[in-house]
Amino acid sequence: MRAAKRTTVALAAIALAIAATTCGKPAGKPGARPNLLLITVDTLRQDHVGAYGGAVKTPTLDRLAAEGFLFVDAFAVAPTTLPSHTSLFTGSYPHRHGVRFNGTQRASADQRMLAEILSESGYSTAAFVGSAVLDGFYGLDQGFDVYDDEFGTDPSLEQEQRRAESVARPAISWLARAEAPYFVWVHLFDPHGPYDPPSPYDHDYYEGDPRSPEHRSMENIPLVFYQNLQGITDIRYPLAQYKGEIGYTDQGIGSILDAIDDRDDAAGTLVVMTADHGESLGEDQYYFDHGETLHDACMRVPLLVRAPWRGAGKVVRGPVSLVDLLPTVLSLLGLVAPGDTEGQDLTPYLDSGTVPDRMVFFETYLPTLSRRSPLFGVQTAEWKTIGNAGHAALFHHPSDPRETVNLASQNTNKLNELRAVLVRYANTRPTSGEMIQPSDEQLEKLRALGYVR
Repeated sequence: MRAAKRTTVALAAIALAIAATTCGKPAGKPGARPNLLLITVDTLRQDHVGAYGGAVKTPTLDRLAAEGFLFVDAFAVAPTTLPSHTSLFTGSYPHRHGVRFNGTQRASADQRMLAEILSESGYSTAAFVGSAVLDGFYGLDQGFDVYDDEFGTDPSLEQEQRRAESVARPAISWLARAEAPYFVWVHLFDPHGPYDPPSPYDHDYYEGDPRSPEHRSMENIPLVFYQNLQGITDIRYPLAQYKGEIGYTDQGIGSILDAIDDRDDAAGTLVVMTADHGESLGEDQYYFDHGETLHDACMRVPLLVRAPWRGAGKVVRGPVSLVDLLPTVLSLLGLVAPGDTEGQDLTPYLDSGTVPDRMVFFETYLPTLSRRSPLFGVQTAEWKTIGNAGHAALFHHPSDPRETVNLASQNTNKLNELRAVLVRYANTRPTSGEMIQPSDEQLEKLRALGYVR
């Protein structure tokens, strides 16, 4: 209840800030072709963002929320990076585009992606990614004039990732000389484990000795091999370092937004910020990882949209998915989405602040790597079902937002209704997606990131 109250207060504050900053000011109009900045943050829980009631200091994201539209009920399509981003850029669920794993699949060249559509419409396009899991080899480079997936020589990190400032720096340099209209995508990896924020963010939420034998809270907690938690005895330490990573990432986003706002065409720039998935921090006894669960901690993500020419923003409620971003972005840019897009254009609901009830889907195939069944899920405004070939759970979100009470045996009619929909989703055969054999070097990078054992 405390978390729910904190979220309500935060959303009310955003609504007041929106009214204060827009009252009496006419909405600006963009040029014929608005620019687009897309920011995706890896492994960012929605409930850790200040604008959503989180305790982490995220002034940049909070400002973006106050200046735009905050979506309360936004969901990823998978708790893994490449499948989720592929859905974002194609407007299709994994059961259509076929990318269900990191590292062993890539998007097919016949997939028409957001960058390709914008390039064909006269946009200059550039991408700057923070992790080798989104190396251009995996197919997301389609349509980009520049795809920066070089990880430099930061001595504090393994070279399969780079910190937010090392991603932001070349992106800001590109923005300084980019001609409108442009599309730039920036991917920031920092909240993904291992949680290792740079100073001073590593001390923002923790003081003391995390290896002291006086602490016992890490006992019996299985260690995720890539998190580097050997010897840590205080569970508050990884929880605090995850928060520190988010605070540091927020600062990096701020530098990019400053570069956008310094341009003469800032009023004609659409800004979209979201995450590919969240992170489980002990929910359902699943610690410091994400790929094998479809619970809210991993699937509910922040989604912030700033479109200055739409005037005052609002808090928008109702189930939305990352597959909705392609048609929504194209609509806001005055373009038409491909006819086979599975996502829904959300622009008709920006003014009302309510998306009509609907079903959104998510899945994970990661359990199949240990010879278990894949998991599928479907979410409505009120209900959520998670299931595989032999088991299904049913949760009622208004009364159980943390998904701790399985109502499957008490509401079999609702369970059967949603399971029937899930079966149809799971039985849809992908129309594309390529199996690949990564090189030894690529496998080493994926192994260091935790994607390959």
